[in-house]
Parts: sequence; C-alpha cells; structure tokens
Amino acid sequence: MTNLIIQVSKYLIIILMALYTFQCFTVFRKRSDEDRDFLFLRQNVLMFFLHFVAFTVLYLEMGELTVLLFYAAQAVYLAAVLILFTKIYRKASRLLINNMCMLITVGFIMITRLSYDQSIKQFQIIAVSTVVALIIPVLIRKLRFITKMYWFYTLVGIGLLALVAIAAQSTNGAKLSFSFGGISLQPSEFVKIIYVFAISGLLKNARDFRRVAIATGLAAIHVLILVVSKDLGSAVIFFVTYLVVLFVATKNPFYVLAGILAGSGAAVGAYFLFSHIRVRVQAWRDPFADYQVGGYQISQSLFSIAAGSWFGTGLYQGSPEAIPYVEQDFMFSAISEELGSIFGICLILVCMSCFIMFVNIAMQLTNRFYRLVAVGLGATYATQVFLTVGGGIKLIPMTGVTLPLVSYGGSSALSTLIMFSIVQGLYMLQRDEEKKNERKIFYQENRPYQEPYGGRDAYPPYGPGGGYGPQGWSGGDRPYGRDGYGRDGYGPDRYGRDGYEPDGYGEDGYGYGPDEYGYGPEEYGQPPYEERTDRRYW
Repeated sequence: MTNLIIQVSKYLIIILMALYTFQCFTVFRKRSDEDRDFLFLRQNVLMFFLHFVAFTVLYLEMGELTVLLFYAAQAVYLAAVLILFTKIYRKASRLLINNMCMLITVGFIMITRLSYDQSIKQFQIIAVSTVVALIIPVLIRKLRFITKMYWFYTLVGIGLLALVAIAAQSTNGAKLSFSFGGISLQPSEFVKIIYVFAISGLLKNARDFRRVAIATGLAAIHVLILVVSKDLGSAVIFFVTYLVVLFVATKNPFYVLAGILAGSGAAVGAYFLFSHIRVRVQAWRDPFADYQVGGYQISQSLFSIAAGSWFGTGLYQGSPEAIPYVEQDFMFSAISEELGSIFGICLILVCMSCFIMFVNIAMQLTNRFYRLVAVGLGATYATQVFLTVGGGIKLIPMTGVTLPLVSYGGSSALSTLIMFSIVQGLYMLQRDEEKKNERKIFYQENRPYQEPYGGRDAYPPYGPGGGYGPQGWSGGDRPYGRDGYGRDGYGPDRYGRDGYEPDGYGEDGYGYGPDEYGYGPEEYGQPPYEERTDRRYW
C-alpha cells in the first residue's frame, strides 16, 4: 500500500507543481483585481496541497510522529508568512510572495528527505530570517538617505571580502565563512546585496567615461578578492551583475562588450594561475576521466538526473545522498532524480517568474538608483540560479553556489529573503508614487471647477467657500445652498429625479450614482483608489 501511495504521489506532485507554474505566467493576462486575487488564492491552495502530499510520503517512509509535528510547524509558518506579508503590506506583490513561499516549500521537502536534522536547523534559520525580512520594506520606504551612501557600501563590501580572504576558515580549499558558537556565517552572501547598492550608486549618474572607469575599477577589486579566496561562484555572480547594471545605467553595448572580453581574458589567466580552477574545468570537460577524484560529484549528479527521467523515482526511492554536498551544491540534481525532470523544469520556470517580476518592477521605478538596485538584485538572483542548475547538468563548470531558498544554507536563505524584501519595498515605494501622482493629476484637472466657487483660497482644496465641499458641490458654507447647486441650481425644482439627482449631481456628489466615481462624501467617490486602480504589475 505504501509503494502505491508513493507512486501515485509523484505524479500528483508533478501535476500540482505544473498547475502552480502555469498560473505564474497566466496572471499577466488577468485584467481585474478580483481575477488576480482568485488566481493567487489558487496558487496558495496548490502549494499547501503539494506540501501535504510530500510530507505524507515522508511520514510513511520515516515512520516517526515528529515528522507530522514538523509538517504542522512548517504549514503554520507558511500560512503566517502569507498572512503577515499581505496584511502588513497590502501593496506588496502577491506573485513574489507566493513564489518565495513555494521555493521555501520545495526546500523544506527535499532537505527533510535528505537530512532531518539539517531540515530542523534550516527551518529555524528561515523562520528568524523571515522576521528580519518583514522589517526591510519599511526601511526601504522610509530611509531615503540610503541612495547617497554608495561610497560607504563600497568600503564595507571590500573590507568584508578582504577580511574573509585573510582570516576565514577554508572549506574544500576555498575561504568562505566564519564560525561562531556552531553557527557558520558566509559574508559574501550579504556582500552581494551591499555590492548591488554600491555599483547602483556609482553608476546612477554615469554620464562620462571617468565615472564608468571608477565604478569598473571598484567592482574589479571585489571580483579579484573573491578569486583569491577561491570563491569562484560568487566572483562570477559579482561580475555578471556588474555588466547588467552597467548596461542598464549607460545603454552603451560597447561597455558590456569590453567587459565580456576583459572577463574572458581574466578567466583564461585564472585558469593558468590557479590550480583549483584547472581541476574544475577538467572535471567539467570529462568527469569520467577522473571519476574517483575531481569528476566524482558531477558524474554522480548526471547519474541522478538520468535515473529520475521525466517523472522521477519518487521520494525516498532514489539515492541522491550519493552526491557529496548534495543538499548544498547539487539540490537540483536531487530534485530531478526523485521528483522528476518535469518538476525540475517547473522549478526553473518559477525562478524565472521571480526574475521577470524583479525586472518588471525595476522598469516601473522612476528613481534611477532604485531602478538599478532592482535590476542588480534580479541579475544576482538569476545568475545564482543559472550557476547552480548549469553546474548540476554539466552545462558549465561547477561553481559551488546554492539554489536560492531551496538548498541548505542559512546565510544564503537569509540573504535571499532580504533581496526579495528589498524588491518588495521598492515595489510599494513605486505604488506610493503612483497614488500621489494620480491625486495630483486629478486635482490639476479639476482646478477650473474649484476656483470660481472659492476653491483653494477658502478651504484648500475643497473649502466651505466653494468648490467640492464635504458634502459634494458647494457654493459656500451651505453645501447645496441657494448659490450652489441647491433649489435655485441643479436641485429637484429644476432637474428632478429623472435629471441630475441621485444619478447626476444629487446627494452622492458629482458622479454617476452611489456606486460610481463621484466627488461625494467619500473623498473622490467609490470605490477607493486601491480597488479601482488597474495595476500594471503584481
């Protein structure tokens, strides 16, 4: 019976993931808020159902009651994240919130399957990280001086990376992290964010070659320190992120072409200067030639993906633990083996949906610094996903970076949640600006109707001296008085019930009825701004 449930569950999990992924892209075709909200609710249902099915299988295989308790704790956490983000930040992007929770859910499932002890630790780290992430949007919206501190970001970033290169402990030959009381901290994960803020500030006013040269030199220092530390994955992420931000800031493809040529030359030089780079390149070119040493990881990764085929072997039916550091560097291979390549492709599409939202939000931002920050964070996220997946399938040499929010790693999880929260803060900041501009345009368009009746000089902008008074159109202290639109104006003695009363200039204000858009007692009529605005992105 257990085997039957496991076999059925793997197909059900794929169907649920495919339906969720499909809706990540169909949401852009929805025109009304009600349709979009219903779609987001369907995504939440699919996510919780997938989580339930997967942990049912894990419980049947592990046979421990603590697995059910752990599942309940995770379900409560996911529900709390959805409720808190949507209630505290009503203007937040629901699609980004849903995708973030789905990626975390997949991570919970796979890390629990690979190592129960590590999954508990990862859950605790993500729960604490979420509390930090909830604060970030407020800081982005309130602390406007962060746009002017790019020299501070530059110095802090270079200083932290230099400290890592000098004093950090080595892991597999690379200097990556510090350990404090059993907690490992990888500074480069957080420097990625600081670095994006630094280059965004340096390039926001890039009008001449001198400014670009300074920014390029400082970015190169970051990358060189990472290469010396043998943190090749982070070095590639920093390099690609800079090229993307440089192109968006300058619109000059020659700068990007020069950067690519310089990066290619540096890569060739690093190949001959550093032995660890040669080992990784040789393992990538022919992993089976040196199977027992350098090529073992990538070979096992390819075996796992091949064993899973399209539909996977099912949870606990494969052997992903045969890959060294599978829960960190080769999580995509483990997912492809037990959940199938179709599930893996859907996971990539969900990550792509996140990147599209990052770019979409960036293109709507009017502040140049914020726009570059959003683009830079999107490039950082997309590059990290590409390096992880590409390394696992032997598309590129393995770089040792994690799959954001899915792989095991506390520093990676915290930094990724902060990235998502920063973009959410920028999204809400832009919506605040849109609302302010909407009101400003509305006021400017209706000034001719206000000033003949008192307007701003009496009670700005809708004063008792005339204009749009508290009760609608007013000719003085009496809203519908003899000099306004009362009995001698557009009242019932002149334009009665079939004219301009409840459906025209009547008691509901200057509009088209109680449920339409007027200038009545509810400021600008019904419905409120948030409900009647046709948002262009979510």
